[in-house]
Amino acid sequence: MPNIEMFVVEGYSDQQKENLISALTAATAQAIDAPVDSIRVWLTEVPARQFGVAGKSVAAARAEAQS
Repeated sequence: MPNIEMFVVEGYSDQQKENLISALTAATAQAIDAPVDSIRVWLTEVPARQFGVAGKSVAAARAEAQS
């Protein structure tokens, strides 16, 4: 039973998260020939202030981009 855990920064819509779960499931099924009904996906949303990229929180990067 494949288990996939993914951490994403908050802000994605419910539809985007559904699309991600579907794509991860399909890719796993294709890559290792796992039955779709055996694949589990956990998405954990992380607050933008607690998720960093390139030395800055995503919240700070977003604020800079809007300036």
